[in-house]
Amino acid sequence: MTAADSTKLNIALVFEKQSEFLELGYSEEDCADLCHNGEIEAICTTLEALGHHVTQVPGIRSLVRHLAEHQGSGWHLVFNMAEGFFGSARESQVPCLLEAYQIPFTFADAATLSLCLNKAQTKMFLAHHKIPTAQFVVVPGKESRVDWPEVAASLPAFPVFAKPTSEGSGKGIGAWSKVEDQEALRAVVDRLRAQFPGRDILLEPFLCGRDLSVSILGSDAESRVVGVLEFLWDKQRLKGVPFGTALSFAHPVVHRVLGEAADGQVKRACKVALHTWRLLNCRDGGRVDIRFDSDRQDAVPNVLEVNPIAGMLPGKSLFTQTAKGMGMSFAQVLTEIVDSAMRRARRR
Repeated sequence: MTAADSTKLNIALVFEKQSEFLELGYSEEDCADLCHNGEIEAICTTLEALGHHVTQVPGIRSLVRHLAEHQGSGWHLVFNMAEGFFGSARESQVPCLLEAYQIPFTFADAATLSLCLNKAQTKMFLAHHKIPTAQFVVVPGKESRVDWPEVAASLPAFPVFAKPTSEGSGKGIGAWSKVEDQEALRAVVDRLRAQFPGRDILLEPFLCGRDLSVSILGSDAESRVVGVLEFLWDKQRLKGVPFGTALSFAHPVVHRVLGEAADGQVKRACKVALHTWRLLNCRDGGRVDIRFDSDRQDAVPNVLEVNPIAGMLPGKSLFTQTAKGMGMSFAQVLTEIVDSAMRRARRR
């Protein structure tokens, strides 16, 4: 830690483990957003090596018990890795509780997490602020009738990419997500509405340019780009497999880590990502995913998705891979996240 932020803290680490939900019978796709066992162990071990005392709190029900028994009064900070499991605003449930109890926590607040989980609402926000994001159409959930003539009139040109509005980690995305015509689109939408009952479906043009994940540390004016992870893949080997899906990651996709000044396109992507991060009031650490709309030099960097709570598995998650590629250790990353959250807590 820095000299100014060297206090050793009582930190509660709140999370849901994939393994526990898998044991309850949920599928691997159902649990894709949740923490790996190694992720929790790495965070806990590293925080303790930095001198902090860590209390593990496995999920919101455990958190409720701790708060009801007044155990949270001894916490200086909650390191929030809880993605939630039920509900359309599940990522905001733990922050809502912590805000009510006035306990400081890492990463975005409840309002930002609720907004960013819904990709359609995020895109509306971005469009209002004139941040580049692809044109889109929302097909309502299963209980509503689809007005296909209206959808057809509103759609951008094919190919179109279809995905659930409020899922992450490649959930609801496969080789079939990239749709080439109207008939195939109906089949894909029916499939998604059946898989995610009541959830809206997002349709947007398939962007064919460079694909970048911009990692950011810090909050407000103090936030900065750590680095950029760019994905490169063999288009023949992955023909028909949308990039960024769990299916594409099963292939030996090549990636490289770049600094924000690597080239003109990367600079523009980082500028858009950092502006997006600050406007949405994201905090401490996370990612903004960018896709260019073409292979031209003057291509536009469109915001695909904002990740206010990024995966933290050392050597595996995009955020930690990027930081490592830019020369940052896992301990340095956690230190910056904790320091950022504590500076905010002290100001308030």
